[in-house]
Amino acid sequence: MQVDNSAILKQEEDRIRSLKKYDILDTPPDGSFDRITRLAAKLLGVPIAIVTLVDTDRIWFKSKYGIDVQQITRDPGLCSSAILSNELYIVEDARKDPRTLANPLIAGEFGLQFYAAAPLRVKGGHNLGTLCVIDKNPRKLTPENQEILQSLADILIDQIELRLAARLAVSKQNQVLNMAAHDLKNPLTIIPLFADMIKHETDREKIATMCDKIEHTSARMLRMVNELLESASTEANEIQLNLKPINVADLVAAVIARNKILADKKNQQIKFLTDEQLIVYADENKFTEIVDNLINNAIKYSPENTGIYVTSKEADGRIILEVRDEGQGFTPGEKVNLFQRFSRLSSQPTGGETATGLGLSIVKTLVEAHEGTITAESEGKDMGSKFIVSLPLPTTPQPAAKGSGK
Repeated sequence: MQVDNSAILKQEEDRIRSLKKYDILDTPPDGSFDRITRLAAKLLGVPIAIVTLVDTDRIWFKSKYGIDVQQITRDPGLCSSAILSNELYIVEDARKDPRTLANPLIAGEFGLQFYAAAPLRVKGGHNLGTLCVIDKNPRKLTPENQEILQSLADILIDQIELRLAARLAVSKQNQVLNMAAHDLKNPLTIIPLFADMIKHETDREKIATMCDKIEHTSARMLRMVNELLESASTEANEIQLNLKPINVADLVAAVIARNKILADKKNQQIKFLTDEQLIVYADENKFTEIVDNLINNAIKYSPENTGIYVTSKEADGRIILEVRDEGQGFTPGEKVNLFQRFSRLSSQPTGGETATGLGLSIVKTLVEAHEGTITAESEGKDMGSKFIVSLPLPTTPQPAAKGSGK
């Protein structure tokens, strides 16, 4: 059978790329890894246990027990063979195993006779390395011992994935904070300039224009700060709801009125259709935040001279709020990450507005805190989008505020 060397080479390139992504090579000792190698050696009764990572030309030891070497070249490494399989790789007696007879670790001074390895297979489907146990005497690995070795390898994989998730989370938060600092710096410079110009200006129309710019700039900064604070609050599960009956039409109309100046700048028309006497039992500030985020998003990601359509109605025993726009929409692939914190889609604000990637994640958290649901629909890129919030009809009000979290 002919071997497809190009496919093997491509697979290895992808594996090395995945290894680099996890950023674990040449990192300092880690107690959680060291405890697992020590535990593997004790439970399986072997003198040596190693967490290996197979690089392009070397096998580096992230953690080791019973051996002082930090790395070896890839050529004699049994781990290079072990990562080619998704199953345990076991050599019970290297002197009799045709796979290892010529290996210098067996024939040489080291005298390895027993080797068992569980590959460390990460989410992308690549084996980064192994958890291996070694002895200089032949031995057998019982089914129970094999299960122990695999379970310890699974714990290591969880540790590796958690390290990556934590690093990405910190990176995203730093990115957002850096972006916020950059975006706040410019308006904070502009506002004092406008204020100074107003002191020396006598034309009332020009003064009014500059005041409008200060108001708009301040509102933009306030929104950004509020999103960051709201995100921190929801992440810490500190949502407190002060529930009371709220007229949906009145609240939505007030939010639309506040956003009208932003829509007017892009010549966008906001049309609102509602059942007049809809009452929702909600936290007024949090519900306002939900509606404001959805309408502001529609304005932000829609081009000039388009329409934004807001409806509220009762259907199937629930209150339904819909915000539909004629903007950039999203693809089915992007829909998966739509409500994720710090998510960035291909859509970009059409009027130079800022975007933290937090708004929709905040909306989802606040909607669910009200025991509601939010869904999104789009026929594809540049086909507009629709967000649908479904909330329960009010029941008999409770005397105490309802909350989630603390």
